[in-house]
Amino acid sequence: MTLSYEQKYLMDTVRAWFDEAEQITHYAGELKSGPTPAELFLLGQLPRDGQILDVGCGAGRIAIYLAEKGYQVIGTDVSEQLLNVAKEHSMQNNQPIKFIQNEGVQLPFKDAEFDVVIGFKVLCYIPTRELRAEALREYSRVLKPGGTCILTQYIVPEEAMEDARDEYFEANPAASFDILEEGDNFPLGKGYVHWFTEPSLQSELAGTSLTIEIFEDDSKHGGAGYLYLIKMKN
Repeated sequence: MTLSYEQKYLMDTVRAWFDEAEQITHYAGELKSGPTPAELFLLGQLPRDGQILDVGCGAGRIAIYLAEKGYQVIGTDVSEQLLNVAKEHSMQNNQPIKFIQNEGVQLPFKDAEFDVVIGFKVLCYIPTRELRAEALREYSRVLKPGGTCILTQYIVPEEAMEDARDEYFEANPAASFDILEEGDNFPLGKGYVHWFTEPSLQSELAGTSLTIEIFEDDSKHGGAGYLYLIKMKN
């Protein structure tokens, strides 16, 4: 689908944000840590082998871990700088992972190409419910019938939603955009993030052709209960 000016502007701010040196340093520093206990729980739901697409792979933390486990992995991200880190680290680990820069929500793959699609903390960086729904449709399109989609996404309590429109929001050039939704914010004046509540996240996921099999918070896995762990079947 064609992005509106406002949608493209917000997507571009996300890309520019993740290309910043501070972000590169942060995500490169996470590479040695591997998956968290909550992520390991979701990764334990995957088939024993297959072709995996890691959407929003960043510096390759999850993609490299999965390649080391024997999966065939392709990673995509909006940030060229983060992908450069991922490529370098995967070569150092002798892992043949293909990393592709991809902007927007359309995926450059044929139908039914993957056994698994992963999107860890990705949906919050996609502006408008319309585009997030299109992203989920793309996940379904590139998945094989019966394929698995696993996602993670932070939520905030209902009472915190009003905090999204803080002084940084008001000072941002995009604050007057017509497409902005409740929960949209610009953290410290940079980038773009959409805050979900538990009901709003569940509502958006339920509106897809994917069947939800797991929708629970991370409190059983050492988390604070604000990260939701999601498994869906195609």
